[in-house]
Amino acid sequence: MHLVYGCPAVYSWDPQPNDCDGRSLAVLSSSVGNYIVVLSSTQLHFWTGTSDIIYLGSVRINGATVDDDPATHFLLHARGDYLVVTTLQRRILFFNISLEVKNTEVLAPLYHDNLLRTGSFASRVRFLKEERLEFGIVTSLASGGSNCFFVCTTAGVVCVMGWFQQKLLHTWSCRSLGKDALSFAPLDEMGEEHADSSMRVSRGDILSGSILDVCHSSQLKLTVFLFSNGYVVLAQSNVGSDFTRDDIAFSLKCAAATCVARVSVNSRHMLLVMATDAGDVMCKWIGEDLSLKPMWNGLKCLRGVKRHGPIGELLWSPDEELLCVGFYHLGVFVLHYSGVCLCSSMLFHNPQRRVVQGCISFLWASHGHRLFVVEPLSDGFTEYSFGQIISSPCGEITGCFTPIVAFNDDALRLAGNFPAGGGPTFNDVVSARSQYAIENYPLTQGAVSPDGGSVVLAGKNGFVLFDCLSHRWSALREKKQEAEFFCVAQPLWLSNIAVVMPVRMNRSRNFELRVYARRCLDENALLYREPLERMPLQVCECHEEFNDMFILLLDSSNALLLWRCVIAHDRHSYLPDVKIYLEFIKRTQLPDGLVYPVGMAGIHPARKGAKRTSFLPFSSQRNGYENALPYALFILRGSHALVSFDLGAAATNTSETSSAIKILVSDGVCRIWIDYSVPMDGTVVIVFGIHGINFLHLLGGEDDTEIFPVVHEYAVSEFDAESIPVGLSTYNGCLFTAFSTREVIGSIGGTSSTVSLRISLKPLLYNFCVLTALTCMGLPSLETVNKKTPSNVNPFPLLMWNDHLLYWLESMRRNGTFIPNADYFLHTLISETILCSLDHDSRRAAVQATLSLLRRYSEFYSVVVSCMRMLDVSQWRKLLDFLGSPLEFFRECIENHRFEESAQLLRVIMLDGNFPDDGASVESLETTMLCAVHLFVLALWRRNVPLVHDLLRFMALLHTELVSPDFETDRKANGSGVWKRFLTAVGFQKDLPQDFSLETEQLCLLTPEEVSGGPSNSEMLQRRSAVEFVLRKYPKVRQAVHDVVSESLFAGHLVVLRDISHELFIALRHFVTTKTQSTMRTLRTKASDDAVTEDDGCEGTPELMHLPALFDGIHDELGLPRSLRCIGTEFQDSVIHFMATEETGSNMALWTTAQSYVYTTPRMVETILGIRDLYSIWDECVLAVNVVLMIEDAVIQQIQATPTFVKALQHLIAQPQNAGYTTFVQGCINAYDTANLSTGSMPSAV
Repeated sequence: MHLVYGCPAVYSWDPQPNDCDGRSLAVLSSSVGNYIVVLSSTQLHFWTGTSDIIYLGSVRINGATVDDDPATHFLLHARGDYLVVTTLQRRILFFNISLEVKNTEVLAPLYHDNLLRTGSFASRVRFLKEERLEFGIVTSLASGGSNCFFVCTTAGVVCVMGWFQQKLLHTWSCRSLGKDALSFAPLDEMGEEHADSSMRVSRGDILSGSILDVCHSSQLKLTVFLFSNGYVVLAQSNVGSDFTRDDIAFSLKCAAATCVARVSVNSRHMLLVMATDAGDVMCKWIGEDLSLKPMWNGLKCLRGVKRHGPIGELLWSPDEELLCVGFYHLGVFVLHYSGVCLCSSMLFHNPQRRVVQGCISFLWASHGHRLFVVEPLSDGFTEYSFGQIISSPCGEITGCFTPIVAFNDDALRLAGNFPAGGGPTFNDVVSARSQYAIENYPLTQGAVSPDGGSVVLAGKNGFVLFDCLSHRWSALREKKQEAEFFCVAQPLWLSNIAVVMPVRMNRSRNFELRVYARRCLDENALLYREPLERMPLQVCECHEEFNDMFILLLDSSNALLLWRCVIAHDRHSYLPDVKIYLEFIKRTQLPDGLVYPVGMAGIHPARKGAKRTSFLPFSSQRNGYENALPYALFILRGSHALVSFDLGAAATNTSETSSAIKILVSDGVCRIWIDYSVPMDGTVVIVFGIHGINFLHLLGGEDDTEIFPVVHEYAVSEFDAESIPVGLSTYNGCLFTAFSTREVIGSIGGTSSTVSLRISLKPLLYNFCVLTALTCMGLPSLETVNKKTPSNVNPFPLLMWNDHLLYWLESMRRNGTFIPNADYFLHTLISETILCSLDHDSRRAAVQATLSLLRRYSEFYSVVVSCMRMLDVSQWRKLLDFLGSPLEFFRECIENHRFEESAQLLRVIMLDGNFPDDGASVESLETTMLCAVHLFVLALWRRNVPLVHDLLRFMALLHTELVSPDFETDRKANGSGVWKRFLTAVGFQKDLPQDFSLETEQLCLLTPEEVSGGPSNSEMLQRRSAVEFVLRKYPKVRQAVHDVVSESLFAGHLVVLRDISHELFIALRHFVTTKTQSTMRTLRTKASDDAVTEDDGCEGTPELMHLPALFDGIHDELGLPRSLRCIGTEFQDSVIHFMATEETGSNMALWTTAQSYVYTTPRMVETILGIRDLYSIWDECVLAVNVVLMIEDAVIQQIQATPTFVKALQHLIAQPQNAGYTTFVQGCINAYDTANLSTGSMPSAV
């Protein structure tokens, strides 16, 4: 899977070549010669196709002119040695190219001024021959295999040209194709709008138009023609792809294609994509009889775009997983073949910077890591970089890393959390082994071990391993070993100890299956090698819970090879030595219905049985499975059905293989993962397809008469058109989906900002399906795929709470998915949305058993309260029957210090036993208010500001409901209603004494004008009214508020005090002034008495008592470290940059660890200065902040204004934890004494 990342790169021929027309028309890339060629009106321009794209030079096209005969199209041969160019005057020019660009390291000495001179292009790009067409102007070129190419013209015919004959071989028109056998699609394939008209369409009407487009698939030996009269014809010839022969006969299949302008075939998945003139795209899968069945229709990512415009080109990526759609006006859109939109050039839109404004041509690089796009009126091309995402095909119960990584040509990206809090992404970038990456560019294959601890990447030759724990690369020690082979298919990990490499030998060109140890890659690293007759396409493994496993390999002859593998560890050696024994079992030719599947997985026979005992000894565990063969899961091309294939049944009954095949999912499956960590018998398969993400539980019977007689299917998530599943991570307890996130990179050095994309991950939980499956397993009413549960399957108990399950639950607690999974399962169980139909008693028993299990965990209250929030009021009683009354459960939460859950129960207490439309009773309202007040006091004492905020919002909403303008009208209409009685019960009055406005009242609230800040702010005013009501009605709340804010003030918790004051609308400056006015009067008295002595009681002055606590509180709240000495000179060079931006006048030589943290942490100085400004009326606070910032001038000025601060500062540094400030504080006191001596004043007493 490939996803775009980073910023698009723009390449142009700069400086301009001589006589350059300056406009790009099309772009092509050669996989053989490592070069890129761009067509302009009169020239061919060449770039290197290596990791660094460098302009090489240009070649003029013979006879081409800008005005009369410009070049229009061109095409490269698959081998990259022949190129053909067409012009406006119907000329076809053939060129031979002998350009082979090595890696960038070889080219570096020749690279100067953005130009790379490789010699005379006349000898490297040779003109061969010119041919002239007789029928129309060329509209498009398409490959027709290794020997021919197709030319579409305005005359409505297709000209077949030979690459090597370099002449016209055939001319096809609708009439000429009509001579061959033609069959019509059934009415359901023609489409509903054509169901009636197709009955009247004759053969002559279909073949009377012209040919608009053509595409060919060599693998399928299929040619698709698009006719102008609204039909598409699928043709198979008797010559396959060799159209150089004369005796060509087609077998045609016709289907409706109204308004279709372009077509493209996906050979690997047997898909046909069609684009209309209006910009719509539809995808159909091709059946074995060439019938077309709908797969998806329309680009869901363009629903907000009113005008799509015409589509210029459709092109599949080299691995045929991605489809690029090029719009003339909108740019390019990259889709997965399932219909998920992965990227569009519209994401890079930036008003300050020019980006792709359309598309006239594009091309994929041969390895799929790059997309080259030519914009209208451009003098070059734009490059989009893609990262390939790989993951483990299965999930194990052990693991310490996320087994999903992304890599491109030279870098490996590990999954992690984004530093800015943007969720999981590939933020840990590791540079690939430089020497290996340069010599073996590009990196094309990779695999991740099931535990996520090891990664293998393979390039042009050999491979390289990465250890996620040590962050170290390792490659084969001998270069000659590395040059022996190259990997031809995705590698496979055997646990985390060995890697299986399907390779091709460079010298003999033969294929082999090699197994390498994960340890040191020396000459003994090769554990096993097996020659192969045909090219390997896919390899997978399946294992039991011990050391027995099978390796399955699918080759190019559509045969399935099977080995038995046993891993043995050397227990007598101190080294982590391992031995692997492989035994070849059989080679099975797959039937015609399983031709070249696009996906493959294996299931060990020990994991099929309905009674698998996981904790028996190894010898007993394998009893009965020694001779059993595994089961293979295949995703078929075309329909993308998921089927299981019994290798054992195929071995015993070779004449009839239909009994060995079972359809599990009928269509639309794109990818599967197997989860071995779930505490269930059988096999769990996570399926992603066009219908969404599903959870399959495959369970076998006691005998082997049928393959997986029970298939339980549970829906996990609907189809998401904007993100695609990329990997299963049992370590994180989820299935990760990936998408590209847009981010703007700020300008640097005056340049405009740029838009970049990063690959983000989104977790998708599915373990709630496991809990559901444990409940539903074996029940006859379960909707299964086969619609019938056989009698030989033993039903399981209702709930299976065993040690395996408890261990699995602990893994969910570790990765943080326990609460949402348990919450969702409990919700489905109570709301009766679970798939199995339980009677009343069984459902009560299931709920009771679940609650009994959850009570073992501290997350019990979070799960239950979250579930209750999702349930309807009418369903609360099904849960409260086992929890007690809402008030009792509220008190239980309070006793266990679950205050957030207690707050969420207030609504339950208020509406206990009532529907929302019926309102609440007086008793429940009064109880709710009392509970809210009690919880409010507890939240205040714990300084839980978010909880205080939520409680105030709840009280404000209740208060607003009571005093709303419609209240009087409702009261008159309803008589003495519930709300009026509630007002009487709680003692609410509209006109309470305004004692909060007195200047002597310390808890003075802000006035409504100060709260609203000018324009009316209804929400803020409602919350202020609720605060005023609570403070007046409940004295203990008022006392708690007073005690908390007073304690916070003198304890130095100034940020918490600020937040609490903001939430409660307390006039903070008034409170600080009133609370500290006695201290301030004392300070003024001491300052005016110059004859004061130490024995007069300065020891007990408030500044002596408050300053140390205030100083400690500031350090603790801001997380400032302490040190016992000055360390500023030790890191003076490293922080000089930060000091340049701050104008505080702090002496760096006197710094402690706290100052180094303050001045190097972004916005920390701004935060502390904001606190000083907020509490500027309190001199002690200002003094403490100035000492923390070590602003010497400000401290000296305060001492001069208030001499009693000298004693306070001396008392401060007398504390052992403040010893690091002694030099700074004593320096300030000495400066004050020096100033007094110069003026004749009395110095401070030391």
